[in-house]
Formats: sequence, structure tokens, C-alpha cells
Amino acid sequence: MTSTDKEKTSKKRIKSKYLFKITVVGPDDSLLEDFLSTFDPVLKVDGIRIVSADHSTDDSDVRAVFMSPKHAALDILLSLTFKGASAVIIVLRNPDPELETLYRNEIRENLGTKVPTRVVTVESKIDKFKRTEIHHTFDELIEEILAQKEKDHKAKEKKKEKDKKTTAKKKKK
Repeated sequence: MTSTDKEKTSKKRIKSKYLFKITVVGPDDSLLEDFLSTFDPVLKVDGIRIVSADHSTDDSDVRAVFMSPKHAALDILLSLTFKGASAVIIVLRNPDPELETLYRNEIRENLGTKVPTRVVTVESKIDKFKRTEIHHTFDELIEEILAQKEKDHKAKEKKKEKDKKTTAKKKKK
């Protein structure tokens, strides 16, 4: 290995790796199944459907795990699928403001107000166009999660610097 090879290797930026959990909810089990199947084969465990998807940016590799409870098991499993979720996707057959509000309130109660939430309306069968739209929605959601993560990281760093300066001033006195 030459010195230029070492320089190229050391200058190469290391990509961040993230794993995010996204909860998918909606009133129609078959619709949720169709939605999740646009990514990978769906695994079902104790009434929870699980699927994963990958997303890459210039400086991050992301794997997202989607979790969705079957509607029949919703009351029991909702808290499990919400717990630790980085985002939520609400899947509806048709636009329904009342139903959307119901799910948004549930999300607010379980996760708070800062969790990115998207609504996907699937009015007919999921075709190639709708599949592309779903994947685009997923990409946007991941970008928003990463942007929020970066914002939170910068705020923490700023607070640490402020705390260091405060501590240094106290030591001088």
C-alpha cells in the first residue's frame, strides 16, 4: 500500500449506519398486507407483520423495520408496535379525515408529537405507480428522521459546549 493509498483510505468518510422502526397502522388488514408486501416478503409473528427495507444517502446507510399489528390483535399489540418507533405510516383505502385523526391521536398518545407521520391512501390495487409512490414516501420519511437526528445531535453538541464554558468560568472564580 502506497502513501497515496493510505491518504485516500483515511480521507474516505465513514457512513453512519442506522436501524429505524416504523409502525404501519390502518383499518384494513388486507390493505396493510399489500402495503408491506411492496418492500420484501412479509414475516408474521404472533399477529404482528414485520418487513424490512433499506435506504442509503451520501453519508448514511439505513435499515428500516416495519411493524404492523393485525387489526384483530390491534388493542393488545398496538403498544408493542408503537414502542420505540421512529415514525408511523397510516395506510387508508380512501381519504378519511375522521379515521386519520383517530390514528394520529393514538400516535400522539403512544409516541408524542415529534414523531414523523405520513398518510398513504391506496384507492385501488397497488400497481407499479402506487408502489413507486409508497417507496418515495418511505424515502422522504427516512430523510426526515435523519434530519431530525442530525438536528438533535447538533443541539446536544451545542449544549455540551455551553456546559464546558460554564464549568470553565466557575473554575476560574
